[in-house]
Amino acid sequence: MSDRRLAGRVALVTGASQGIGLAIAERLAEDGAELVVVARPEDGEALEAVAARLGAAHLAADVGDDDAGDRAVALALETHGRLDLVAANAGIAYFEDVLHAPLAHLDRTLRVNVRGTYAVALAAARAMAGGDGGAIVCTASTASWMGEERQVTYNASQGAVAELARSLAVDLAPYGIRVNAVAPGWVHTPATDEIVRDAPEWSKARSRIPLDRPAEPREIASVVAFLLSDEASYVTGAIVACDGGLTAGFRGSDWAAVEQPAAPRARRAG
Repeated sequence: MSDRRLAGRVALVTGASQGIGLAIAERLAEDGAELVVVARPEDGEALEAVAARLGAAHLAADVGDDDAGDRAVALALETHGRLDLVAANAGIAYFEDVLHAPLAHLDRTLRVNVRGTYAVALAAARAMAGGDGGAIVCTASTASWMGEERQVTYNASQGAVAELARSLAVDLAPYGIRVNAVAPGWVHTPATDEIVRDAPEWSKARSRIPLDRPAEPREIASVVAFLLSDEASYVTGAIVACDGGLTAGFRGSDWAAVEQPAAPRARRAG
């Protein structure tokens, strides 16, 4: 339940037309923030609907474009005169056989996920540094720490996003700007719906999750809202896993299924 703890704050959310980004925008609006929402031009119709429903200013832009971050921040300043909070959520992923993956997919993934996140965060930080500071949350992934099948380019980009958050946190702390990242595991969104509906593939993925289910986007949004709020005023440079225990280790049933090596025999000294 919202307590409108973000009333009077202005928040920018990228990738806000669907999935986790939409859930973040909805949660921040519930918490009282004034919004600027951004999504890629091909999602423009959905973005307009979200903006109308939430009373938000909106910008159709690809965050990987050179001027997208500056344009988004400029819209916030023009509309509300300030910018306090950023959820840099926009990202893409290719699920593919690495042996047949074109280099262009790496270029595109890094441009959106890494360069785009950095550009939005940097433009926002420049605006925040001249005022009362602020808070930024980047969307990373459990792929920031672990390899996942058929996602080589995505995994590489998310490792970079996590390090961006840590490094920005250090450099921006003197300006009163906190930077953290949220690292979702499996989340049931339009982007993952095909996998979740594929019984064999989802069964394999689910077997690794101690909580035995994917997250709902609103569950990730709740963590982002906390990190952006004053309740997290001493949290910066953190990468917060929201993964149902995925990165905590094997589930008991999985561990039992792994053939264990025989215990070594004790050897007598001498």
